[in-house]
Amino acid sequence: MFRRLSMVSILLAVMMIVLANLVGAQGADTKIKIVVTQVLGAQSSKFVAGKDTVIRVFLSEPVAVDATNQAVVVKRGGATIATLRPSPEAEPTQVVDFACPNRAACGDWQAGDYTFEATIGKLKATTTAKFQERRALRILAVGVKANYGPGDVRAPVGKWKKLGEFMKQVYPIAPANFRWVNGQDLDLSADEYNLKTEEGQLATWEALAKLQPHECTANPAAPKCYDLIVGFVRDRQGADGTTQGFTFGAPANIVTETDEDAPATVAHEVGHVFKLGDEYDQMNGVFNCAINPPPAGFVGRDWDNMENTGFKCGKSDAQEFSSGSGSLVSADTEFPYEVGGRGALPDMIGYMGSGAPQESYWTTPRYWTHLFDQLAPGAKISSAPRLAKLVNPTRYVAAFGTISKEGKVTLEPWYSFTESTTLAETTGKYSIQAVDASGKVLASRAFNVSFTTTANPPRTLARVPFDLTVPFPEKTVAFNIMNGTTLLQAVKVLPNAPEITILAPKAGDKVDGMYTIKWQGKHKDGAALLYSVEYSNDGEDWVELASEITATTWEDDFATLPGNAQPQSRIRITATDGVNATQVESSWFSVSPQAPEVYIEEPEGEITIKVGQDLDLLGSAYDLQDEWLVEDNELVWSSDLQGALGNGELINVSNLKPGKHTITLTATNSFKLSGKATVIVNVK
Repeated sequence: MFRRLSMVSILLAVMMIVLANLVGAQGADTKIKIVVTQVLGAQSSKFVAGKDTVIRVFLSEPVAVDATNQAVVVKRGGATIATLRPSPEAEPTQVVDFACPNRAACGDWQAGDYTFEATIGKLKATTTAKFQERRALRILAVGVKANYGPGDVRAPVGKWKKLGEFMKQVYPIAPANFRWVNGQDLDLSADEYNLKTEEGQLATWEALAKLQPHECTANPAAPKCYDLIVGFVRDRQGADGTTQGFTFGAPANIVTETDEDAPATVAHEVGHVFKLGDEYDQMNGVFNCAINPPPAGFVGRDWDNMENTGFKCGKSDAQEFSSGSGSLVSADTEFPYEVGGRGALPDMIGYMGSGAPQESYWTTPRYWTHLFDQLAPGAKISSAPRLAKLVNPTRYVAAFGTISKEGKVTLEPWYSFTESTTLAETTGKYSIQAVDASGKVLASRAFNVSFTTTANPPRTLARVPFDLTVPFPEKTVAFNIMNGTTLLQAVKVLPNAPEITILAPKAGDKVDGMYTIKWQGKHKDGAALLYSVEYSNDGEDWVELASEITATTWEDDFATLPGNAQPQSRIRITATDGVNATQVESSWFSVSPQAPEVYIEEPEGEITIKVGQDLDLLGSAYDLQDEWLVEDNELVWSSDLQGALGNGELINVSNLKPGKHTITLTATNSFKLSGKATVIVNVK
């Protein structure tokens, strides 16, 4: 079913090395071995439930592929799930691949204990594997209209919407658990966001970081929190225009949309969230020797002490890739494999490296193993401390700002909130103290900052951001920001909180297209207020429409927002006076649901094939209500000459009759609304 690269000579060399030492289920004389493959053929026992899988049968002698006497029987818990026939091969081969026509045909690779029984003529072999559930990975992707200097404003071209596909493929996560949320475009075109300056880059990062719900500083494990927020700008940044991407820490990164290797950059930056280190040599990379040491001799910084330059990991068994800078993914021993695409791959480079073309990047066994463990159900990675336990509702404040090396504090708006959580103990040279009128410390949280940050390349910063959740006891009159025993700044707490009344929309309103949201705000202490506006089509998941504005109206295009068949939409307004915050929600109103946006990735454009030739059709669809559509019944392929061709993200067809076919991928969401994409295939 799956097409593979033309690499006969590589495979023969691989087989000479590997098959000479094969020991299969039938003993030392066996000439057959089964390798269960998800992304790699050497991933130990770390198999992901729900992820596309190919069963590869390695032989000591070439055989002609013959579907009449070659099969793999797939069993889960003793029950037969599928009987797979071999993928076509024009020539005799020592590796016969067996793949599902779609995930549903193999029971969606549900979690469980599997047995694979291979028959190649008279040869037989059996192997087992345990497929395990992994948690969802939630990424917010945002297109950023960016400033590259006074008068130079550039908007993204839209490629960013699909730049998570590579990560979905190479991360140990099922497609259904890959939550790549396409957010609304963000307008950061004002001069304060100038990407050629460090100050502008910091302001851009702060704007993206604010898209993380404020409560996530206290409870990063909450379902509404993002593992990472990625802002996509069109071109490279920095004074010399060479910076590929940057961050000032969790939860946000900025990535160049138009870079050829942008998909690998996204996977790289998310890898940092899970503590994967860089693998750049002489590029000032940051190395995490305990998890993924780069090849021996590479020079960079120490993950645990980023001020330590000229650092080496010492001993490492990682091999260097032949081009670029990074670790080798060996075709001989690790068997990289692109299920549903190129098939067996040649030597590749780990995506934590740099300098190679996109087509050469892949995952390594170290990345896969580490991420598999980090994505265990219930796990959540964040810069904020983990919660110790649930408690009665407690008032906290989410504190934001920056600190310079000289100790100057610049404050961003803070937000008070109530949450049924308690915070773990923290350590650090800095702290924020809640004090009463007598100066007594009522509560305190410690933290640290690093003036060296991961970027491409890494750099030393003059000031860095902090975000911290601090208890907010009832008698607090100020929050003192401390460096040890030195007071850096006192933040006054006003006696009263803001008051908000939402004027529009009203209960039962029908809202579509351009619409102006209206509200009133006041403060008994006369403080100026900043407002944030959010929208939800279900009262649970919220999209930020505006952040920290002074106006009491906001116009938005509701045709670009998720809707619902019922009046279940709401607006949420949050007002802050700098510390005290109030949040109110509107009554339910109606917004029409939107149809999905459909993409065909393969073929990329009009093509011509021969009668009887195998053709892979690969596509996807994003829906504002349902996010990425991945189920077979949601994606239907058809031809205007032959009718239905199959269902799913990926199908293989070999029976197209002669003529000019308009191939259509139709995606249908849970509201029975459909979107379409087409491609021309000439069959001669």
